[in-house]
Amino acid sequence: MTDGFLVVDESSETPPYRQIVEQIRGAIERGDLKPGASLPTVRQMAGDLDIAPNTVARAYSDLQESGHLVSDGRRGTHVADDAPKRDRYERARALRDTVTKFVETLRQRGFTPQEVAAALRQAQGDTRG
Repeated sequence: MTDGFLVVDESSETPPYRQIVEQIRGAIERGDLKPGASLPTVRQMAGDLDIAPNTVARAYSDLQESGHLVSDGRRGTHVADDAPKRDRYERARALRDTVTKFVETLRQRGFTPQEVAAALRQAQGDTRG
């Protein structure tokens, strides 16, 4: 699962456990992680991501509390059969809110709208002007 699927950005203002939560939740909501899919053990994921096991344990715990994951002791951690899904409107609103906060943070750091737009196009692989 962590073969390029999950990435923890140490330079991000978002704590590592929250990055893991959001990436796993997103994968479940997109259908990339199907109900019943196994996740690596806490130690394995921590090793793969080069972070502390407690960080992964906290992320898994948050996802269990929200109903996205279930832990079956020896059988490990799996995607819940009835994991919550956001409807398309809620998902679109979440994207819009995240992008708005991101752009506002960049503007507060002195980047112009043109610089932000160019960086977003480049990040998506679209270098058209």
